[in-house]
Amino acid sequence: MHQLKKYGAIGGAISLALCWPLAVGQIGQNVITDAIAHINNDSMTAEIVSYDRGYLSSQIQTRYVVLDPAIIEQLALDGLPNQFVVNSEVSHGLVSLSATSVLENMEEFPITLETVTQLNGNTDYTFSLDSWNQTTDGADGAMVSITPSVLKGHVTVLGEMTYDLDVPSVEVDFNSGEKLLVSGVKGTGQGRKQNGFWLGDQEVSVGDVSVMDSTQSALFGMKNAQYQFSSSIEELSQRVNSKHVVGVEDLVTSEGTVDKLSLDLELGDLDSGSFEHLIALYQNNPMLTAEDIQTAIPYVETLFSKGFYLSMNKMALTLGDAGEFESQWKITVPEGTDNITQNPAMVLPALTGNLDTFFSNELVEQYPFIKQGVDEAIVMEFVEQTDKGYEIQAELKDGNLVFPNGQEIPLMALLLPAMMQP
Repeated sequence: MHQLKKYGAIGGAISLALCWPLAVGQIGQNVITDAIAHINNDSMTAEIVSYDRGYLSSQIQTRYVVLDPAIIEQLALDGLPNQFVVNSEVSHGLVSLSATSVLENMEEFPITLETVTQLNGNTDYTFSLDSWNQTTDGADGAMVSITPSVLKGHVTVLGEMTYDLDVPSVEVDFNSGEKLLVSGVKGTGQGRKQNGFWLGDQEVSVGDVSVMDSTQSALFGMKNAQYQFSSSIEELSQRVNSKHVVGVEDLVTSEGTVDKLSLDLELGDLDSGSFEHLIALYQNNPMLTAEDIQTAIPYVETLFSKGFYLSMNKMALTLGDAGEFESQWKITVPEGTDNITQNPAMVLPALTGNLDTFFSNELVEQYPFIKQGVDEAIVMEFVEQTDKGYEIQAELKDGNLVFPNGQEIPLMALLLPAMMQP
């Protein structure tokens, strides 16, 4: 009897092993079918054209149709269709599915997607683009060349994702003679998308950018640029906070050269419900109609009623030898700022905040228009001169900038010239 039980157990294990690839194939088909169904939205539809499931592997064909008119127009300009068919070869592993996918009849677009999907739906992915060249004719046409590039990462069934991007170089030669060169593009990110808004961290860096005119003279140049973005929602208060940090080592434009530039901007304490509704409304309707604006009004009211702040934690640049400028400011919309759509004029008096700005002596001496403005501000006692340069400090109260000596400037007086620019 003991031997019979042992043989029965062995036989059961062998049967399970033999049947397991079939089970993996079935589970995998359910996972893939569910994932395809969740892709459908206002911008794109997806469907499974065929699913030929075998013992150790499956062949899948899926179709993706772009619905967004703006994207369709851009695809047409690039000579691309608005729908794509993808052929996938899937291997059934012990606890996962491995797939290689390519575009059908799109040999001119050499992109390959390799994925490893666990049976719970979590997926590792790698997009690989081989050397790619695309040419469009006409006066506004161009030739685009991209060196082999990779985008890889991980996606979970809960919507969490990571990515790493590496694009060594991009060159665009316009038929009119202008040229754009971009090199050393790298990116990383981790987080999730919630109601159209990214929650998490992202960072993109660019080694070099140059733009040249038809005579190959430099119009614009940038080196070692970096952009960092982070956002989060506080669980208890349900407030959204986001931060944007930009850094550039060298920036060359037709207006002059900036040796170093850094920006650190923060938007915080936004009511998540109102903010997400407004983001979704704008994404679905970039050109807002009167009806869209009416729909947005209750969310705008709630946003201001619950309060938020906008803070420039640091804005700094260096121009030439020791020509330095640095500024920090913060503007807060206090909680309880109600009925702003009925009475917009009440917003400015409600704001609170502060301003702290510094101009180095070298910067003021290098640029006469800055010196003229600083000299006038000194006479009006808005600027304080120090050994290293000039400082402006002020508090924002009751719609006025209030300086340490008690002088005040209405905030509206500063905004009106900007608002009246053509």
